[in-house]
Amino acid sequence: MTGEVLVRRDQDVVTVTLSHPGKRNAITYAMYEAMERTWDALEADGSVRAVVLRGADGAFAGGTDIRHLADIGDGERGVVYEAMIARGQRGLLRLRVPVVAVVDGACVGGGLVLAALSDLVLCTPGSRFGSPIAQTLGNTLSATSLARLHALLGRRLTSEILMTGRLLSAEEALAAGFVNAVLPTEQLEQRLQELLAAVRRCAPLSLWSFKELERRVDEVHAAVETADVYRRVYGSRDFSEGVESFLAKRPARFQGR
Repeated sequence: MTGEVLVRRDQDVVTVTLSHPGKRNAITYAMYEAMERTWDALEADGSVRAVVLRGADGAFAGGTDIRHLADIGDGERGVVYEAMIARGQRGLLRLRVPVVAVVDGACVGGGLVLAALSDLVLCTPGSRFGSPIAQTLGNTLSATSLARLHALLGRRLTSEILMTGRLLSAEEALAAGFVNAVLPTEQLEQRLQELLAAVRRCAPLSLWSFKELERRVDEVHAAVETADVYRRVYGSRDFSEGVESFLAKRPARFQGR
């Protein structure tokens, strides 16, 4: 499987770009591992003032590459898979500098979670946000991810998009408070530079304190017992059907078992 995580540094700002050409930047296991290493390295680098997270080729990011999900044959493997995802999420949450997500195009599944775990989000008018996994794959989200979506979108809108599979437009995401601004590409890049300049003027320890306190709140949600939920969902016939139907490009036939 192809796909890579590109890291570029410009003075004290590091840009991390998810790139998986032709797959809307669907995230492979190798990309998850690369992100985890990247977050660890950035956490240890005291000279970084901000991180920009974006996707390549007209998309932000999709969820896990479906070809990987086809290898999850039982509930225990689902628990292992979710633990791997959680390590990457914790690595991003450990960063003590502002993370700005720049979204252009599809921001769905795992991509939606990455944007939700970021501190600021800018997007283009054509961007779309959601996690239609109940309609397509039949898998689930982590407790941390669900809590972040509740905090950013509210419980009702979160329930709507998760329980119907509907994608939010850029303007809906702005109205809900999920994104900070919706701008054409050329204006978006200017706004990004303005945000980064403002971050540089702030006291690093103040920013550190905001991030540290948020991390402690997130740890409460991360402590929720989830393994039994993952075993039931990933060990179900519905999950196998979801993956099979997605790869076969046909509608899924879910039966609740």
